[in-house]
This record gives sequence, C-alpha cells and structure tokens, in this order.
Amino acid sequence: MKAYVEGDTLEDIPVDVEALDELREEFFANGFVLIRNALPTGQVERLLGAVDHVHRNFHDHPHRNPNPQGFNMRPVIDKHPAFRELLITPTTFPAVVRFLDHFSIQLLQSHLFEADPTTNDNGRGTGWHNDGGEPALEVNGIRAFGSLKVGYFLRDRLADDMGSLMVVPGSHRSQGPPAWVGDDADPAGAIQLKAHAGDAVVFHQGTWHAAAPNYANDTRILLYYGYGYRVFRPIDYHSFDEAFLSTASPVERQLLGETVNHQGYYVPTIEDTPLKTWYEHHFGAPSNRGNLTRLR
Repeated sequence: MKAYVEGDTLEDIPVDVEALDELREEFFANGFVLIRNALPTGQVERLLGAVDHVHRNFHDHPHRNPNPQGFNMRPVIDKHPAFRELLITPTTFPAVVRFLDHFSIQLLQSHLFEADPTTNDNGRGTGWHNDGGEPALEVNGIRAFGSLKVGYFLRDRLADDMGSLMVVPGSHRSQGPPAWVGDDADPAGAIQLKAHAGDAVVFHQGTWHAAAPNYANDTRILLYYGYGYRVFRPIDYHSFDEAFLSTASPVERQLLGETVNHQGYYVPTIEDTPLKTWYEHHFGAPSNRGNLTRLR
C-alpha cells in the first residue's frame, strides 16, 4: 500500500470498519496492537535516508534531546519530507481515529528515538513509564485515555534484547505501576515486541513501556507519532510556521495544530476540524463529549 503523499486525499484510504473495531477491542484489552507491514519496503528505505539526513544536518540542533544511548530528536516531522508522509499513514491513521473515536484530534508529538548497541547490563534508552505528562489525569488511580502513540520500526527487531519496545499488556487498566518481583529489572508480565522493519505498534498512553537493552550489532531506530484530543497541548511543538504548513491539506493543517476559531481547540467548528466529514462518513456521529444542545 502506498504512502499518503501530496495530491492524495483521505478518500483514497480504504477503511474496513469491522476490522478496525476488532483491532479496537484488542487495543483496549491489551493496551497495544501490532500492525504488520504498515510501511512498504520503499518507504522504510526513504525514512532511513531521512534519518541519515537528520544525522548530517541536525546534529547540534536545539530539538535534539541529550541521550547517551543514541540519537534522539523531537519534533522530527518538519525535518524531512519523508517524515511528513507519516502524518496520515493509510495502514495506521484509520486505527488512530477509530481508537480515539473523535474527529477533534491532532498530532501531539513526532519523535526519532534510536538505541545504540550496548554492553552495559543496565543500558537501555529509557526506563519504565507511562505517558500523559504531569499532572497525571487519572480516574480512580488509572491513567485516563487522551492520547496514543504509533511506533514505526525501521529495522528488524526479531529477538530479545535488540532494543525493541517493551510493554506490560493490560497495565493501562491497573491502578498505579505494574508489580515488580524482587530485584527483577522489568515488571511482571513484561514482553519485548518482535517486529520486522515496516511494522508498527499503536499503544495507549496508560500502557507501561520501556526500551529493552540493545545487545544487537546495529542501532534500533523507531519513529513515534503521538496523537490525541485537541483539548491537550502538543508535547514537542507550539506551532509550525506557514512555510511548513503552506503545502498541507486542510486535514493535515488540523493535525498539525491549526485552528480558525480562537476557541477551536475546545469547542471546534467545522472549519477547525475538516476531519469531521471523513470521520462521520465512516464512523457516524462520535460519542457525546458534551455537545451543546438547545434547551426546550
């Protein structure tokens, strides 16, 4: 399946509502789903070329985050056209919209996160955590659902300890962090995801996750794109400049944070959320999240 690029429209993306609803059940049961072959080989190669471009041209850029375990930059979507193509990916974007179950959504972050090979027993790119920022929005001690991430694997991670993403299935439904046993490095029930280059994972913000140590002979390369409701602020940008937005479609401009109405993030009009037409065509009216109704 080809990438969504300039000139395409959302209507070019096939939507299988029944299959998406099955994925949605799995997502909310386990806190994540794997989507195999999300990116074709040619697109993976373009993205690896874009990663090389970032290494050459943005090594000292202020958007690079210090990380001794590997190259780490956010936002990355505006650093190369290949990263821009992932904003609306045909194999993952319908799932993002269906899982969030609303049209008033946007990109919250885009993140190039690498993990170099290590010989350190404790060497891993990031430790155990869930997402959502501070203060945590919780209901009875459980992290509320307001965002998710899509992770794109650009290299095979087919064995343990190759720096892959680790998750604790079901941990998004638990009060507080998962349980550790003794001095174990990882919580009970943790698994390492096995993925081919081009596979993607979509995971709930409340799912506890970490990077496995990378004892392989190459660098783990993942791209994370986070999406959420527009009532939340983006994580790694304030706004993108008009030069970047000028070639974007109306839906892309929405996803990149643009509003028309000064209250567009909170009580959006159709002009603020052009995704609404596509959403309602495929999924109907969203769940009632406080729409105003006329008193009778």
